[in-house]
Amino acid sequence: MNETNPNQNTPQVPNLLFSSLLQAQTHLANPKKDTTGYGYKYAQLDQIIEIVKPVLAEYGLGIIQSPHGPIVDGCLTLKTIIFHESGQHLIEQFAIPLKEGTNVTQDYGSALTYARRYHLLSLFNLAAEDDDGAGSKQKAPAAPRKNKPAANAQKNPVRDPKLVDAADARLGDLAITDWAEATGFIPHKTKEETLKRFLSLSDDEIFVKVEEWRKKAA
Repeated sequence: MNETNPNQNTPQVPNLLFSSLLQAQTHLANPKKDTTGYGYKYAQLDQIIEIVKPVLAEYGLGIIQSPHGPIVDGCLTLKTIIFHESGQHLIEQFAIPLKEGTNVTQDYGSALTYARRYHLLSLFNLAAEDDDGAGSKQKAPAAPRKNKPAANAQKNPVRDPKLVDAADARLGDLAITDWAEATGFIPHKTKEETLKRFLSLSDDEIFVKVEEWRKKAA
């Protein structure tokens, strides 16, 4: 008696996920690098999402991003799911180091935002940075500084780099760099007391100030 393969008559399910991804990618354009910070220009997370989501939706696709598992070796792991309306899906993970700072919650949120942004860019083969390798290049040795008069020292007070980085990161996370530039709130040029006051405010308190500025500017 001849044995039969029980799966030989099972119809093959077409891979709708990758077929739709292929079509979607042909309609995705690189985001504009119109935000300046950290020494280079880049596109913020909300800009990338605004570009990616509508195009994916046209082809029955969607995305889910969420932190996954505990912190391991100082790294946060992000899970990104690209799903198709057929039920097919693709799962990818991305790990990013957590910066050690004084505000654990803020550092976590900043790392999560970075991870989501970089993962979306890499998954959809987009380019939205113009850092020229700023993150990996070795900096040239700084020229010896000459002693400056005390008056100049008062005009350019020393700022805690962690405060500057934290303020920069928060401006990016809240997507209010336009407000910062318009009001002259430039972290690396702002007094340390002002940076501390800004970082001590809640998101709601900051958005109230931003909304007041936007009403006046309208």
